[in-house]
Amino acid sequence: MPAAPIRYRIRPPGPDAHLVGVEMTIAAPDPQGQRVALPAWIPGSYMIREFARHIVRIEAQAAGRTLALRKLDKDSWQAAPCEGPLTLRYLVYAWDLSVRGAHLDRTHGFFNGTSVFLCARGQERSPCEVILEAPDHPACADWRVATTLPEAGARRWGFGRYRAADYDALIDHPVEMGRFDRVAFEAAGARHEVAITGRHDTDGKRLASDLKAICEAQAALFDPKSRRAPVDRYLFQVTAVGDGYGGLEHRASTALICRRADLPHPDMPGTPDGYRSFLGLCSHEYFHT
Repeated sequence: MPAAPIRYRIRPPGPDAHLVGVEMTIAAPDPQGQRVALPAWIPGSYMIREFARHIVRIEAQAAGRTLALRKLDKDSWQAAPCEGPLTLRYLVYAWDLSVRGAHLDRTHGFFNGTSVFLCARGQERSPCEVILEAPDHPACADWRVATTLPEAGARRWGFGRYRAADYDALIDHPVEMGRFDRVAFEAAGARHEVAITGRHDTDGKRLASDLKAICEAQAALFDPKSRRAPVDRYLFQVTAVGDGYGGLEHRASTALICRRADLPHPDMPGTPDGYRSFLGLCSHEYFHT
């Protein structure tokens, strides 16, 4: 029989506290006591980040009762033996405005899976399901979702149920929640989209045209015969800020931070250094795909 999915529910209790609530359910926990852990680093950024230090509260339950949960080391815990399902509830402090971690306030929410999804040790190859919920705050009532996690009932750009083939896939699709502008174009036989969060005045047609040329050139480099991208859909997740720069590649998307002044504005002449730098960042991260 196929393994039961590991189920997660993301429930931000409120953006002002910068806390992301997570509920994790393991249908068939290890009878010796299930171990769970949060990664210490994120693929593509090869430094120890200690994401578990942002878990501010965690508890375990089974059959309606609280279970003992022992911390084994800096980033792993073990629940007391039980017959499933085992449910863990925990809060993650999300105040890292970078491409590596998790950030939540009234303007938007962003997270990488390595910051919020505990791994069930011994069940890394089990399928995963995620229910994304909007923060319970009036300021977030019109928020949408930008992610390449495959939908499993959720509508594109909406909250709801998503899925991943296993834990490695789960942590390789970052999630942006909030208000964002979208740009879309076809390149190398694939749908490409850009979600821009933050204040900006971007010329979407110019951006789409320039990114299309970059994506098609790279597809031709890697596969001169078919000139096709290796994915059916690719997403550039862009956070525009006053001063910032960075990117992190993922299997079907990239998380980017840039200065809003570096995005192309209407009637912009030529290719200024800032915009050229932003295109270089997009190209660099897309090349990893």
